[in-house]
Amino acid sequence: MLRKYLKILLLLVALLFLLQSSLYLYRVWQGSPALPKTTVTSPPAAPVVLPVIRQAASLGINTNEIGYTDASIPFVDLFRSANPFQENVLHLKAEAVTYDANGWPTNLNGGEVGTRFLGELPADAIPAGEYTVLYEGDGDIRYGNDAKLVTHTAGRDLITLDAGSNARLDASLMVTRSNPADYLRNIRILPAGGICQHNPLKRVTDANACGGEAGMYLAFVDHYASIVFNPAYLDFMKDFKAIRFMPMSGITRNPAAHWQARPRLEEATWGGTYGARGTPLEIMVELANRLHKDAWFNMPHAADDEYVREYAAYVRDHLNPELKIYLEYSNEIWNTNFNHGEYTQKKGIELGLGLNAAEVGYEYYTIRAREIFAAWEQVFGGRERFIRVLGGWDTRPDFAEKVLSYNDTYKDVDALAIAPYFGGNIKGYREATTVDEIFALTTAPDSYRSLPEVLEKVQKHAQLAEQFGVDLLAYEGGQGLVDWATRKPEQHPNPLFFAANRDPRMGELYQAFLAGWQQAGGKLMMLFAAPRVCQWYGCWGLKEHINQPREQAPKYAAVLDFMATHPPVEQMPTPAKPAQNPLATAPRDSNEPAIVWRPAPDPDRVFFIENPITLDLLLEGTSWDKRNLFGKWQGKWDKDFLFLSVRVYDSKRVADSENPADDDSIGFFIDTDNSRNGTLDGKTDFHLLFGCGADQVVLGDNSAPLSTTALRSIRFDTRALYDGYVLEAWIPWAALGINPAIKDRVSVNVEINDDDDGGARDGKIAWMAQDKQALTDPKQWGVVLFSGR
Repeated sequence: MLRKYLKILLLLVALLFLLQSSLYLYRVWQGSPALPKTTVTSPPAAPVVLPVIRQAASLGINTNEIGYTDASIPFVDLFRSANPFQENVLHLKAEAVTYDANGWPTNLNGGEVGTRFLGELPADAIPAGEYTVLYEGDGDIRYGNDAKLVTHTAGRDLITLDAGSNARLDASLMVTRSNPADYLRNIRILPAGGICQHNPLKRVTDANACGGEAGMYLAFVDHYASIVFNPAYLDFMKDFKAIRFMPMSGITRNPAAHWQARPRLEEATWGGTYGARGTPLEIMVELANRLHKDAWFNMPHAADDEYVREYAAYVRDHLNPELKIYLEYSNEIWNTNFNHGEYTQKKGIELGLGLNAAEVGYEYYTIRAREIFAAWEQVFGGRERFIRVLGGWDTRPDFAEKVLSYNDTYKDVDALAIAPYFGGNIKGYREATTVDEIFALTTAPDSYRSLPEVLEKVQKHAQLAEQFGVDLLAYEGGQGLVDWATRKPEQHPNPLFFAANRDPRMGELYQAFLAGWQQAGGKLMMLFAAPRVCQWYGCWGLKEHINQPREQAPKYAAVLDFMATHPPVEQMPTPAKPAQNPLATAPRDSNEPAIVWRPAPDPDRVFFIENPITLDLLLEGTSWDKRNLFGKWQGKWDKDFLFLSVRVYDSKRVADSENPADDDSIGFFIDTDNSRNGTLDGKTDFHLLFGCGADQVVLGDNSAPLSTTALRSIRFDTRALYDGYVLEAWIPWAALGINPAIKDRVSVNVEINDDDDGGARDGKIAWMAQDKQALTDPKQWGVVLFSGR
């Protein structure tokens, strides 16, 4: 009888186990068109416990932009980093394809659609071998490049990913058939193996590696939604104190203004080009929480108030309250390579802050930053949890002084952040033939951006920060060996730069750099960046791919060694903020030289613009655009000529009026005796007009007279370019009646007239102006000093 009861009891236990297993499998395998949430879908056998981190945690790290070339491989699902199908990076016949709100193709309409999910990556960046592709819907996928199909069943493919003979990984896929009634969607590309719950930083091949304890093994193919991150990525990021999410968030050149336009979990991919890519905030917060790292967030430059408040509310409610938050508005608004700067300049002009686009852009930056800081403080009910960061310019302490000073901005700021990158004189780099020469330039005190010069600038910023009562941080930093004139990795001097980054001496430079930063008073340093492939645009990663061994990555090894030998120390408290601006000074004397004209000894380079001066003061018109009404200029001289170069950015060029000033043209003003009267004197104040496409210079309104012979002696050329035109003019000093010498002075101004639709001109910008009458008031022109070197 007892044996019978035992059999019944065992049968009930078995049935209960089967029921629980069925419910579990149902939860794991049930499909959904949307991307699965980051919630754990299966009950863990034990809480996830990270290993103890013993590094000093005085250094932070920048993430990477999400894309198929990202060698940091942040996600366990490789398709997260693919480009959106709509970008058609494979150049397929996709014009008629339609898409749903998340970017999945709903109807091919006779075409094909595809994307890349790996590109130009080192062979060891991911484990070679088999990967499982999961998808939903009725359709067919074809694989390309290094991705090869092994087996296919409905909703599940097995592929291999192995680098070709070039030792580089490229992988793509194409949707060749999709049923519009049940379109193919929710693609996931997952590696073999998984993790053990007690060590999510290490990939294992199977459950045997987890000690055989039930439920400890989490296979990637079953638990990708809760694992989310590549274990190797977590293992790399764990060693740093804080994570700067600016690159990963996709804010660079991103015009997103509304909360509805933010990166979303449900989107087909998170990679892409500028404006499309971006990791959802939920994922970034999860990464910070999982690794227990402080988080650095950047608000997009065009984000409206709702965007700012919703962002703040999510961080408030979901980021571990033990973690510190660094809050920064946009990124490098002074950097003209980004549209962030143009945006702030336009907003400053709209607000009537002044005529100087650069200056009003800086001021608007401080206004909007303070608004964002105030909004976060309101959402959080205080500012104990976050640090208000104002971005600086590593080579320009005067910029930091300006932005901290505008309307006493320093009183609403906790930290000034710069990006100290060390390198050297680019001319010297181009002439170098050995790596030894690269290192010599990088350490030479008189080499531009060399390590000694950069640390000197750090010290000046540290002094400024102390005077204003704020901390000095680094939002980025590290080596900066790059030649922006190149476009291919094999172009000189790029191979020398790559070799220098792989040289043990680079590790020694990093040690000196980090020690110098701390000695100067710098606090948190956010190194740039997570693993990246060396390319023509730089070798920025601490490693070249996520799986690169420490012994092959001297920068990474040096950083870990530095943290291990520089344990955390009690930071000096931030000085109290002064009640008054400590560096308030009188305005610059307008009678002092604003620029110098340097001699032109090389006849082949007289028009080569080496030190451009910006033309962006809006004197006429209501719109200003760096692609339609913007310019830069430069002057050089010798005993016979002024060599005038003006580069104009103009989307449309018009020449249909009798007066060149009503068309696209350039005006050059010069007060040859530097008398600086309040009006044009008709004697030594000249106004020369160079019409775009014209063959003869003419005199502008109220110019001092010039003879026909003198006018004809002025030679010039206006060459059309794809995005505007350039003026190159030879102006004889004899035509202007002067014979300049070293240390002489003249006053000058430069204008650009713009006409986009025929008839009267539509806009005018200039170099120097305090008001819109500047061109008839030589007192507002800039004083130029003739230099002998």
